[in-house]
Amino acid sequence: MSSEVLDSYLAIPLLSLKNSMRDIKFDVYLKLSPDNYAHVFSRTTGLDYKRLALYAQKGVKEVYIKKIDEPLYQEFLSNPADKILKDENISNEKKIAVLLNITEQNLAEIFCQLKVDEDVAQSTTEVIHRYVDLLVGSPRSLAMILNLVSHGDYLYYHAIAVSIFSIFLGKATNMFNDKTLQIVGMGGFLHDIGHSQIPKEINDAPRALTPEELEIIRTHPKLGLDMLKDATHISDEVRYVVYQHHEHPSEDGYPNMLKDSAIYYPSKVVAVADALSSLISKRPYRPAFTVPQAVKVIENEKGRFDKKLVELMKTIFIEGGAKDKKDAA
Repeated sequence: MSSEVLDSYLAIPLLSLKNSMRDIKFDVYLKLSPDNYAHVFSRTTGLDYKRLALYAQKGVKEVYIKKIDEPLYQEFLSNPADKILKDENISNEKKIAVLLNITEQNLAEIFCQLKVDEDVAQSTTEVIHRYVDLLVGSPRSLAMILNLVSHGDYLYYHAIAVSIFSIFLGKATNMFNDKTLQIVGMGGFLHDIGHSQIPKEINDAPRALTPEELEIIRTHPKLGLDMLKDATHISDEVRYVVYQHHEHPSEDGYPNMLKDSAIYYPSKVVAVADALSSLISKRPYRPAFTVPQAVKVIENEKGRFDKKLVELMKTIFIEGGAKDKKDAA
């Protein structure tokens, strides 16, 4: 390759693409050798957060753009997500879209590693703070968020939805201040990270699981707790939620069959939110339930959920005017 071609590329930090919107106006390349550049992200399709996270995990420090695109790259840098989120003139819908982009990046990083490091823990905490601020200040944002997240990767969508449902449910109890809303929101967001260590063929099986596979699924709370072991930025309260969200008041939950009084209350909140999100999501083995159908299923699960929280969920999502998520807009 000629020096003229080599000189046409400009190195940029991989981390400069973090915490940004998916859309980019320039192409991005990896340098495979001194004269070989691979096209990895396109201005047409935008950033792929999973691949971005994998490159970071593999130690990639720099990627490349065409020198001719440097002005477009500088424009990209001049409008970081944080700037958009702080701009009072930006609509909530735009802010939600930005927040969901950042959320997806955080989830990609979490699901691409065996533990949650401090950088990811801190950025995730900041994202949950943003959700709490947005949802408390503008409750109608719920419908917009659900509409935007209902078409993506199940584990990603589910993490976001459970976090949001948990914040709404926690707020409705009138027992949670902003700090505890952030705990329940973070717990909901991270509750299923242990599934990233479960074989994909089990997570996505288009059939009923075997008893052996169910036992593997039941390890995900402990796997999630292990992933948080070195994340000192994550509070013990959030760890309780990750570890306890499948414990039941009827004492037949897992992993420890805790008594009702021993289950951390925010864990009970996340358990209800988790069930609702799971049921209204399309899965390989069944279609999605409507919200009223999902609530009815949860009501019939005697002893699995806190009764008062189930009634509160019914008030919020049905009697309060929430509709089938397909109609959310």
